Amino acid sequence: MGLHIQSLEHIPSEARRDYYIYLLDYGWEEPLGEALMKNYSKMAEIASGNQAVVIRGTQRVHFEDQVLSWHHVNGESAEEILPAILVTNRHPREFKENFGPERSASVDEDMKMILIPLKKFCKTTSEVVNLIEKVFNDIQSKKDLHEFRIAKELKRGLGRALVDAVILEPNVGGFGFSFSKMIKYFTKK
Repeated sequence: MGLHIQSLEHIPSEARRDYYIYLLDYGWEEPLGEALMKNYSKMAEIASGNQAVVIRGTQRVHFEDQVLSWHHVNGESAEEILPAILVTNRHPREFKENFGPERSASVDEDMKMILIPLKKFCKTTSEVVNLIEKVFNDIQSKKDLHEFRIAKELKRGLGRALVDAVILEPNVGGFGFSFSKMIKYFTKK
């Protein structure tokens, strides 16, 4: 079973994974976001055996740092992005260390993000569950993410982007998003 986190203080800073999966929503009661949260245990279970960890808040509270807030996600309108699944190489401890008005103005140059905005893929809660299944089955099998293609690539320092990021959208045809490229994307400097 995956680890249920009650506080970021329980994750040692030396504990590293290939990537971290964050479940993002507005903090409001919203059907797509609720479906994402209700499937947390299953996602955590799959991630725990695949050098990943799934993280979600136990209480919905406002959070903000330079890269993520309920106003924007790496310079993109949160209204367009949230609720979403965020896959990143950013350790959860770094969010805590950057929280609040005294947070550092710098952003880790090696931070990378892949965002899967639920509204682009799903109209119903059943579709959210199907999407989660596909993503996590592909992660578990280390298969390419055939259901997705890159909708937008954001480069650190260009426009409003503070970190390198990829926003995915449904793949109507052609090649999917490569799982092996995803791992390389997170590990390249």
